[in-house]
Amino acid sequence: MTARQRVAVVTGGGGGIGAGIAEELGRDGWFVVTVDPLVTLDGTERLPEPLETTAGRIVAAGGSARASSVSVTDGQAVHALFRELVDEHGGLDAVVNVAGITRQTYFGLGTEEDWRAVVAVHLEGYLNVLDAALPLMAEAGFGRIVGVTSGSGWRAADAGAYSCAKRAVAALTWQLGRLAPPGVTVNALSPIAATRMMASALERARKAGQSGGGGISFLSVAEPEDIGPFGAHVLGEGFGWCTGQVLFAGGPEVAVVEEPRLIEVVRTDRVASLARMLDEFVPAGLAKAEARQASTGGSNPRFGPIFDEEFIAGGTPPDVRSCIVVSDHRGLRESLTSALAARSIRCHPVEPTHTFDDAAKALDSAIDAVGPIDAVVNAAAARRGSTSPAEGWERLLAEHRNIVSDILTDAASARAAAGYSAQTGRPLRLVTITDATDTGGRSRAQASAQHARGAAGTTEGRVAAFAVSLEAPGEDGVSSASELAAHLVGHPEAAALAGSELVVGQGWLGLRSHPRPTGSITYGGPSVPDWVDGTLREIISPPGRHDYGTP
Repeated sequence: MTARQRVAVVTGGGGGIGAGIAEELGRDGWFVVTVDPLVTLDGTERLPEPLETTAGRIVAAGGSARASSVSVTDGQAVHALFRELVDEHGGLDAVVNVAGITRQTYFGLGTEEDWRAVVAVHLEGYLNVLDAALPLMAEAGFGRIVGVTSGSGWRAADAGAYSCAKRAVAALTWQLGRLAPPGVTVNALSPIAATRMMASALERARKAGQSGGGGISFLSVAEPEDIGPFGAHVLGEGFGWCTGQVLFAGGPEVAVVEEPRLIEVVRTDRVASLARMLDEFVPAGLAKAEARQASTGGSNPRFGPIFDEEFIAGGTPPDVRSCIVVSDHRGLRESLTSALAARSIRCHPVEPTHTFDDAAKALDSAIDAVGPIDAVVNAAAARRGSTSPAEGWERLLAEHRNIVSDILTDAASARAAAGYSAQTGRPLRLVTITDATDTGGRSRAQASAQHARGAAGTTEGRVAAFAVSLEAPGEDGVSSASELAAHLVGHPEAAALAGSELVVGQGWLGLRSHPRPTGSITYGGPSVPDWVDGTLREIISPPGRHDYGTP
């Protein structure tokens, strides 16, 4: 950076946490642009111009700022604003994307319009910001980008579209941080403060009989302005050592939220019968690891010759007799049909649809033809555009181009399944298999896993939802994913893995942990002590793991 005034954009800076961060930056000498289209919390109505604005307060306090009414959902307008700032002020040094709306969406509730609106602002809007900011920062060789996720995106919370979008933001952060251009960092805050959005979400959750809080107590939380000092801190030059991290911020306390990691893995290649191996390994290995969020290994070998034993069909009839397979991937559909048939489960293929109404109609039509069903396997292919020839962060952005439509396709199948279960009172198993062979697929898979965690609460326990991230290309991965899905559908004990994060790799399958705070720092806030960075570094990378380098 040069001696010129630093320039920051804060979307959602008209109020709440965004205003708290913007005003702190103003006090630190930044030129701040607050981006806020001034709409109601649900984004449906334009608000009157306020008598006092965040930018006005910054200027009145002796700082430099201006307001913009651009919406993050308007990609062209975001690009134009960022380019204008570079032309007028010599650069764009930081962007904090706080913009958001709130509407009532849960696993089995909420209109398609509400789902689309929430995901468009929280996820597509952030992708617009990244797409506009990263090229400018890469060219300048410096930049700080901070997205905003939420505890509802990584704790066990049923917040539907909001949970899916915020989990995808976290997944983007973990992946993009490793690929960011030199001199540029990409992190995310997971803040909690007494905002209007939080109050509205809690009231809706209370009326719907949902917990809605993601395990956090709201009896005593920080004020929005208390998030400002730490939010501004992560934008500083000295914080360049940190990238690709999700950081919880609660005013007097911060924490590092750990990326999902493998905790239990089993071989799938050169196995006599995957079905037989899974019948043994899933309840004794994966289910126990899911419950503890830690491996139960590390002692004496736990399993006998499970890789050499043949599967024997028969015995007690399964609880699941009939399954709908929603897939436009021919090889996967055929493999699923074969794996389900081996467990005496009738399989009925259905083409994916991309709207909530069409998904419900397709499911109803199939049921009219085949009778009652016990399970749905959703394996809709990703709607990828042309493959980007670029590498690194540019390729990652290209691979996320259609993630919003893919998440909505998955939500449509889930809504149809939940609706059928509610209408009939029948228990149902729902398995979503996501093609996660690229970065966009992995973010979609994490959104699917987060969504599955809310199924039991919304459906009064009728729907057991499972998420499988298929990360191995080719026939071997398809075969393993199919056998795993068949086990989840047909094995009575598989319900213990509902809401877990399952993954199929090349020659193996396993279980990932849920995101969780891996280390916390309490300092009384809101000012950030000098020693915070050193302790954060040790939490993120314990001594001896690797050299931190210089800030």
